[in-house]
Amino acid sequence: MAKAIVRIGYQDYVMDVKDAVAITEAMSTAERYENKYHTKEEGGATHHVWTADADNMITIQVMPADLYRMARLAGKSEE
Repeated sequence: MAKAIVRIGYQDYVMDVKDAVAITEAMSTAERYENKYHTKEEGGATHHVWTADADNMITIQVMPADLYRMARLAGKSEE
């Protein structure tokens, strides 16, 4: 199965291409959520939902099979 590198924020993940496409499709309709803490005197916590900005984009890069096998053998970096 073909692999893809999916970047979400500052993290990279490797998965099957079909799963990478599914995540991208799901995130294309996602909205952002934030819970902001405020003291009781300030009215308590507030909750916010808004349309996701372009700065939260997900990128997909196809990973050649040879590179995947080599990287898989290397495992987690010691650095």
